[in-house]
Amino acid sequence: MAMEIKICKTTEWSEPIWNTYILAYNEVFGKGFQKEHFEHKYLRAGRGYSYHSLLKDADAGIVGGCTVIPCRYLRNMEEIWIGLAVDVFIREAWRTDPLMLRRMYMRLKTLLAAEGIAAVIAVPNAVAYPYWKTVVKWKDVGRLNYRMLPVRAGRILGKQGFAGKALDALSSIYTGCVRIFSGICLPFAGKAETQTYRYSICEDDLYYVHKFSGPEYHRIEDVHTRIIYRIVNEDGVMTGYLLVAEENCMRTFRAFRSGVSAILCHKVDIILYVGPTGFFQTLLLKVPKRFEPKILPMTCDLVSDDERYKDMYDIRNWDFGLKNYDVR
Repeated sequence: MAMEIKICKTTEWSEPIWNTYILAYNEVFGKGFQKEHFEHKYLRAGRGYSYHSLLKDADAGIVGGCTVIPCRYLRNMEEIWIGLAVDVFIREAWRTDPLMLRRMYMRLKTLLAAEGIAAVIAVPNAVAYPYWKTVVKWKDVGRLNYRMLPVRAGRILGKQGFAGKALDALSSIYTGCVRIFSGICLPFAGKAETQTYRYSICEDDLYYVHKFSGPEYHRIEDVHTRIIYRIVNEDGVMTGYLLVAEENCMRTFRAFRSGVSAILCHKVDIILYVGPTGFFQTLLLKVPKRFEPKILPMTCDLVSDDERYKDMYDIRNWDFGLKNYDVR
């Protein structure tokens, strides 16, 4: 098969590239996305385009891709550009070279350096993680933590009959008690998160409009509060993901409680939050690692030679969760 690697920006895609890329993506991931989905994802990024390494077959068109979306981050008070790696794939019939993805990324990295991207971050799945770690030599930043509120434990654990109903009843009682207790504790809790992070996404209103504008996202916003969540059927378990819960652009116990209450208006079995919580709260329990739905390893590859950015390899320096990238 005659193949070539094409490095480009989304704004440079021709109609044949669009058509064959969408076909290849949907085939590999088992999706049915239309062009509008990718235009929203790639073109509404911070620079109005994303960066791509495309694997092109002379006859079939695009058969693989590796995309990096540029995102504005703050390093302390300095604005920098960090790339988010997404949508890495090759159609099965063209997976003849185990080093092809590495070559695709390394070619793309040259463009990223020229464009002033400081680093690339990603949260690869369990299948992709070993490849990026051992072959491409990405480095670990840390593991993202889950916090949960089990609403119907029987459904979560897949228990049937009397045992399932008993577990559901007990967890429903627990949920009610937690909500009451959190209301009692609320007046005594701190007003906002006190922990600071060296790296955080630039969170202006435009970011939230572009990031969470799809119909799958529920938004509750007023002058002071922003709550964003989504409800997903995860293999029969109705899961409410709390993505954002902030007051005056800061995470607070009060905002989390409002977010949890909003999700409980839906028929959910569990509420999950992924990301840091640097404040006192009594709602969500930390999920033990052996019970996590799936491992979320945050990885990083430095593009810049600036020695200052080596602190990216410590997850304690990051304000990073589903707010940054909905990896669920």
